[in-house]
Amino acid sequence: MSTLRRHDLVWLDSRLDAGAFVASAEHAVFARNWVKQNRPLVVTRQPESQDTSQVALGFTLPPMRTRISLCVPGTAIIRTTRPLPLADTIAHAPAGWREGMHQLLRLCEETCAVARVYGSLSSQIATAENYLDAASDLDLLIECNENTQLHILLASLEAFSSQTPRIDGEILIPAGWAVAWRELAAAIRTGTPHQVLAKSDRETRLIPVSQLFTSR
Repeated sequence: MSTLRRHDLVWLDSRLDAGAFVASAEHAVFARNWVKQNRPLVVTRQPESQDTSQVALGFTLPPMRTRISLCVPGTAIIRTTRPLPLADTIAHAPAGWREGMHQLLRLCEETCAVARVYGSLSSQIATAENYLDAASDLDLLIECNENTQLHILLASLEAFSSQTPRIDGEILIPAGWAVAWRELAAAIRTGTPHQVLAKSDRETRLIPVSQLFTSR
């Protein structure tokens, strides 16, 4: 399952006894019910020592946002997608968020980036249950490429931060590393710290900002 990335959505064969693969036995019934309802799970960071035929997944239960973790055979996955495109989530978001989300969509288009949604809004769309509250953030995975105007994008996100919704999430760079956008924006703007915490699909590493776009 080497093509799976962090934050991808996957659906499992409903015949799988998902409860047999949970990290905590008390979560078994929740995992079984989730899979039987044909709800998506989220690909998490894969342990480096893990058998590559297994896939680490998770999902969050409302309303207390209990996190359920499990590791399943890759053969049990019947469908996968990337996280939801921002454009596809606006109509499902709280009314007070929508204008800001349209602005974010235009920003990403203008700077050659692709914004995807994960976290509470994604879970709410997938399940039709309540995950969002007044304190919720909009979690974005912003995918960059060689044409992305990164400095303009980050500066605009910082300027946007006082608006609704509050934006959380990561910048995903072409080398495959994801960095919290606020941390990367501050590091580039101020020149400190010289290293940022970067995550790949299998590891977490401190990487100098100057090497971030070349490290693999």
